[in-house]
Amino acid sequence: MRLQFCAKPWSNRLIRRRAGLLSFCGVAGLAVGACTHTPEQVAVAADALQTASLPGSVTLSTKTTTVVPGEPVTIEDKRDWIEMPYAVTRADLKELYAMPPIETAPQFQFSTLVPPGAELWDPFDIHVQSSESFLVGDDAKSGRIWQVNIDGSVKSVAAPERFAPYTFDIAPASFGRYAGHIYALAFNEPTQAGGWELADAIIRVDPNTGEDTLVCYLPDNETGAGAGGFFVRFGPPNTPFADKLWITTASNHSIYHVAADGTCSSFVTIDLDRWGSPRGIGFTPDGKSLLLATAKPDAANRAKTLRGGGKILLMSADGAIADKPVATGLHEPGQMAYAPNGFGNFAGELFVADAGDWHNERGIAEQPNKGPTETVGNDGRVFRVTSEGKLELVASGLRNPVGVGFLGNALAVGDINGDFHIGYQKFPDGFVILIKPK
Repeated sequence: MRLQFCAKPWSNRLIRRRAGLLSFCGVAGLAVGACTHTPEQVAVAADALQTASLPGSVTLSTKTTTVVPGEPVTIEDKRDWIEMPYAVTRADLKELYAMPPIETAPQFQFSTLVPPGAELWDPFDIHVQSSESFLVGDDAKSGRIWQVNIDGSVKSVAAPERFAPYTFDIAPASFGRYAGHIYALAFNEPTQAGGWELADAIIRVDPNTGEDTLVCYLPDNETGAGAGGFFVRFGPPNTPFADKLWITTASNHSIYHVAADGTCSSFVTIDLDRWGSPRGIGFTPDGKSLLLATAKPDAANRAKTLRGGGKILLMSADGAIADKPVATGLHEPGQMAYAPNGFGNFAGELFVADAGDWHNERGIAEQPNKGPTETVGNDGRVFRVTSEGKLELVASGLRNPVGVGFLGNALAVGDINGDFHIGYQKFPDGFVILIKPK
């Protein structure tokens, strides 16, 4: 008996994991981590499985193993970069692609623009082009930058081969010949310093050709800790933050910036216990302050963050943080955007995506046969901050919303669903909704 795994629906799909941390186990064709099963278990599961290939999958991969009676079966690729094969039951795939039970506050309504299972994998960051379209940063499919149109159609703008960008911004005029180019924070090839969890590459993408160029690697901060980035934004023109790309890093709790000449520098490292770990980044409408979203680590488990401990802070151009936060009571705050005129009675209010708990609690370790397709919790939310500084709920029941952006009278919200670097799935389950005032 030979076990075969469904092929990847694209040619160069790379999953970033450090060598030895991720194994492929021959159980029902599922890609799961650090597990070993007997041939008898493999045979029973494989014989009982109805598989459904992902969109575009038409061939079988060459990854096989021969089952030898009485010997355990383990498939492990010790390279730093490993290709992920797939097989999933039709029932699990249907559940995975189901929209979560989203609810809005009475003043709002929502519609689905791009559903799960369509095209998007991890729609992490949103950059609005016009009232008709926006760009999306997506670290899956070896990295993609998509254009999403108001009719829900999606097309690829750039597909870097080496790097996987997921948050980005468009270079201003002050960047000279690179004005209009896409500057992105991307996952790089794993290193001993940390591998997949340290997204430390700043790349530049030519929007005309899609060609990507490495600008720099974020250096260690003053404490010697490596930089694992989270969000990027260019500073507004004619402000103290102008002419630089600003980056938040979650791994070493720092802010970095990149100049037009490609110089990457650590700007400031914040007090983790006092302020939390940096997440989303933005700027006030007058450009005088940087908006810094943070998450508060759980003292009992530093790998997790506390619901209600997240904040939005104000940072001045010298790196000082104001004592009074813009908002409190969040969990994992991501992208932020101010509502424009015409967005009902909410013009000028700050809207923010809050991903909630990233983790798939029934992941690989607890449920090796189920974890890769187990849906994450519906604790993702969208909030608005009133002019009085009060946090008000806009929408709840999402999975892992991160990106937001206004297209005229609609707020686009990108939800990465169960993927990103803590989830165990790698399917096109990301989705985008539009929220409008009633």
